[in-house]
Amino acid sequence: MALSANAQTNQYFWYNGNLLMGNAITQIDSVTFGNGESTDTLHILLPRTIIKEVRDTVTITVHDTIYINKCVPKGAVDGAFSVSANKQVLFSKGNLQYQASTGTWRFAENQYDMIGYGNTYVSSTYTGWIDFFCWGTSGYNNKYPYMTDNTSTSSVEYGNGDNDIAGTNYDWGVYNAISNGGNNTNMWRTLTKSEWDYLLKGRANASGLYSVGNVNGISGLILLPDGWTPTDSIVFVSKADAGTLDYSLNVYTEIEWGKLEKLGAIFLPAGGSRTPSLNYNRIGEHGEYWSSSYSSTKYAYFMRFSSSSATAGNSGSRDQGKCVRLVQDVE
Repeated sequence: MALSANAQTNQYFWYNGNLLMGNAITQIDSVTFGNGESTDTLHILLPRTIIKEVRDTVTITVHDTIYINKCVPKGAVDGAFSVSANKQVLFSKGNLQYQASTGTWRFAENQYDMIGYGNTYVSSTYTGWIDFFCWGTSGYNNKYPYMTDNTSTSSVEYGNGDNDIAGTNYDWGVYNAISNGGNNTNMWRTLTKSEWDYLLKGRANASGLYSVGNVNGISGLILLPDGWTPTDSIVFVSKADAGTLDYSLNVYTEIEWGKLEKLGAIFLPAGGSRTPSLNYNRIGEHGEYWSSSYSSTKYAYFMRFSSSSATAGNSGSRDQGKCVRLVQDVE
């Protein structure tokens, strides 16, 4: 099998015992994964990333030279974001989506994908996909993802009473296997209120690492990973640069966004929200993303952004439909 590689971009390919880098071929003696798994085909990006459909420590022995890296989890974007003084996360590659007729969860194919008005069709037999969820509706304890006030009696039924859902089965990412995100339970989670706040305000150079913009015709919030290094080929105007926010500050084509995404950039589309009576608010103008933190018996916190602001401490009724973007902890 013929494989090509580009040494200038540090791309390495291993196939059937051979490491190919440019025109050089080096015999690999062994490839061992921390969970005991072996493989016949491995695509490696060095020096810091190994792409594989598991997240684990990988040891590659090349004539007594040991390389150890971490796999990028399936479904994750390769960029680390501080959400507290001692914790980093990776974001999923798209908003959470659900198909009731098959009970299937997945991440949107693209970061800028959103379903919008299609979220009207909420039932246990709906064959389409939805991406608005009432708070804590993971499917656990009869809190179904398609629940609205049309199928329940009051907003107090959403979530877990006067408790956060963080680390519990009421969290979508804890309870469910995401089909294109590793397909196992307890792999993902929802950010807490304080973590959303730290992401936007607390981490080093916070205001220099986010802004709003437009990607492939969709408005939304742009987040850059810790230690971001500007690229000459794509201009990014942060909140710190502009002193304000406006969707016109950063306008990217699909191809341009792809370059930023490869560098770890995250885009949250302005999906709006859905009221308990199945009306819609500001689709394409505002973005509202649940946290795992409760506010009161009938309310929970969420992160909201618009063309002019982004804040984490918003409290909303649990029976509102909002977007969910899951994360994985960097270990």
